[in-house]
Amino acid sequence: MLDRAAAEKLVRNATLPVAIVLPKDLAKVQLLADVSDPISPQIAQGLLQKVSFTARFEAISGGPGASSFVGLPTEVVNVVQPDAGENVAVSFSAAGIGVMFLLFSCAGAGGALLEEVEAGTLGRLIGSRAGMSGVLVGKWLFLTLMGVAQISLMFIWGAVAFHVPLASHVPGFLVITSATAAAAAALGLFLATLSRSRQQLAGISTIVILTMSAIGGSMFPRFLMSETMQKVGLVTFNAWALDGYLKVFWREAPLVALWPQVVVLIGLAAVFFGAARLVARRWEAV
Repeated sequence: MLDRAAAEKLVRNATLPVAIVLPKDLAKVQLLADVSDPISPQIAQGLLQKVSFTARFEAISGGPGASSFVGLPTEVVNVVQPDAGENVAVSFSAAGIGVMFLLFSCAGAGGALLEEVEAGTLGRLIGSRAGMSGVLVGKWLFLTLMGVAQISLMFIWGAVAFHVPLASHVPGFLVITSATAAAAAALGLFLATLSRSRQQLAGISTIVILTMSAIGGSMFPRFLMSETMQKVGLVTFNAWALDGYLKVFWREAPLVALWPQVVVLIGLAAVFFGAARLVARRWEAV
């Protein structure tokens, strides 16, 4: 049997989206909820209403408690951040939109490789001491720093205009943002090396990025999707990045709790960069 404190801890740690507290006199049922998932509390309330109506029918029919039953009034209690208001929702929206547009920015900036191929500049760079690997590393670092600056500006504007609690979450924000930007930069380079022209890059990147954003939660929250789609979304780094931002701004998790998201994002960055380096060998053979 759980007491209220244990149930609240389960909700705070995201083990459960909602817990039901039944007082002995059933005067008011409390739903301890994580309101970042707006669906689960509504489902729980619906089930409680079903129980209430069933019991009311039994009472009217002369069942036990016919004279005393008055229903099950419920109260939803936000146990994660009671005073958060809409600020965290703005943070989540900024993260979702920011990650999606970061992908477009990195893909577009990665297209500079194609322009250098057409101009003959890339051949000179490859022939220098840097080599193809050095060129890709330099561009990856530039895209990563550009991505960090881009997302930082979005959140700074959110803090100024919408009171997003950025100042109190700077360390966690920088950790997740750096890992996200690194993965996005590597993906942008990979898409660029796959393409033969700017037009082809625009077509490929649009399809890939919109698909990843749709199933990864940038366009539509994953917690509103089916359980199957939530698992499918984990193949995209959008989902891991947004989970990281949710931990930082909503659950106020310590830095050590961000390790799953950071490890996956850095791993994806390494995979995408390795793939880009492999595909880029075609330019060394020219």
